[in-house]
Amino acid sequence: MILIIDNGSQYTHLIKRNCRDMDFDAEIVNSKVPLADVLGMKPSKVILSGGPSSVYSPEEQGKVSQPLVKAVYEGKLDAPLLGICFGHQTVGYALGAKVEKGASAEYGIAKITLDNEGVLLKGLPKEFNAWVSHFDEVKEAPAGFEVLAHSHTCKVEAMENAEKRIFSVQFHPEVWHTENGELILQNFLKV
Repeated sequence: MILIIDNGSQYTHLIKRNCRDMDFDAEIVNSKVPLADVLGMKPSKVILSGGPSSVYSPEEQGKVSQPLVKAVYEGKLDAPLLGICFGHQTVGYALGAKVEKGASAEYGIAKITLDNEGVLLKGLPKEFNAWVSHFDEVKEAPAGFEVLAHSHTCKVEAMENAEKRIFSVQFHPEVWHTENGELILQNFLKV
């Protein structure tokens, strides 16, 4: 079972639908679920949705996303993890990267340039359009992570630590506006 942590994104249901369309069972839970409950569910994979908050805001303390990233990183939960938008920022922030306001708040289509396909972006073209809706961004990837893609305004659009099986994207692969978004999700679901 794939566990989707709902961080308040308007697209969370599309993540579940994409998983279902690819024959993967998925369940959505609220980000306030205790970490012990998530660990007890023993999900085969975890996806952190987007959301409207900032990872460093006080209301994010006490929610499950940041401790969950650390649990996967430390091997306390043996499941690959994908962070999307806010989830991407959560991965970076939880693992010591700098997350700050972006130079330009984006909402719409952005041109993404592939730097290295890695596991997550395998089979994607050198450039593709993606749907972005964010005000914050990861400024530098955490130690041990490889930057996979950038855009004109954001230098860490996608990153991964293949050894720890932690992947993340600043944009939204679950929406139809993102070219090859389904392939990105398939690449993660095959991990």
